[in-house]
Amino acid sequence: MPDHNATVQSDDVLAFLENHPDFLQHHAERFGLKHNGDRVVVSLVDRQMLELKDRCRQLEARLQQLVRHGENNDQIQIRMHQLALTLLTADTPAALAASLRACFADSFGLDRMALRLWHPGAQALAELYSAKSEAALLARNLSAPYCGPYVNDEVMSWFPAVPVLQSFSQVALRDEHGEPFGLLVLASDDPDRFTHDMHTHYLVQIGELISAAWRRLLGPA
Repeated sequence: MPDHNATVQSDDVLAFLENHPDFLQHHAERFGLKHNGDRVVVSLVDRQMLELKDRCRQLEARLQQLVRHGENNDQIQIRMHQLALTLLTADTPAALAASLRACFADSFGLDRMALRLWHPGAQALAELYSAKSEAALLARNLSAPYCGPYVNDEVMSWFPAVPVLQSFSQVALRDEHGEPFGLLVLASDDPDRFTHDMHTHYLVQIGELISAAWRRLLGPA
């Protein structure tokens, strides 16, 4: 059933416009467009069409952004799958260390990776084992993966001087009780590779996967 009040209001508006033909001209800022320096009045339908086109452009831009995010996530999933295969096939601590380095370089494009372990089962891994307290203290202070341009001098010493590294990710490796037994550091000479505002969801998963692989080979801490 038609809304009688809406009909009455519409009639009132039409009557008002008929009695005040210059109303739209005086309020052209709300109902018009600027053309050749002159302001011309367009119909409300035309105005709604313009707003609809603008809205469509915004939605199209948003859709393109979502597609890009989806494509990026697909690439990350492929890399995560490769990492999982690497962790499953390594059967010795030495093989795991070498496979991790190769996986990050080949699949993730990160050829600057450092790993330090203070797990007692890693003492035979001379390059990876660290009895220093600085790394353990840093890992204990990481409630979440760190991403950004800064690392302490101890961590920086794990990398060669060239190229100059400008962004880092630091991920604690933890035992089944949540206590850290190692620290994974990924580095890049690209300042935008690891930034403060980036999401760390996948880095958390990477840390959990690598932690589980080391626990399998090293035994209880």
